[in-house]
Amino acid sequence: MKTFFSIFRPSPFVKLAIAPEVLTALVEKGQIHATDFRCLDFGSKQIVWKIFLSLAKSKMNRLPVQLGKE
Repeated sequence: MKTFFSIFRPSPFVKLAIAPEVLTALVEKGQIHATDFRCLDFGSKQIVWKIFLSLAKSKMNRLPVQLGKE
């Protein structure tokens, strides 16, 4: 009987789905960070990796090039 009532307890987590474009916009604006969530399956993790790699690449491309500095 105890197990039956455990389904009525609130979970400490909210499980939701979010479009990759929306997640990208939130990360880009700094409104959500990688430490704020975790992926529940490998496919989602691959998408998130690609989002963060793409954002890092675009940020690196915007940095000024400083030649001669090591």
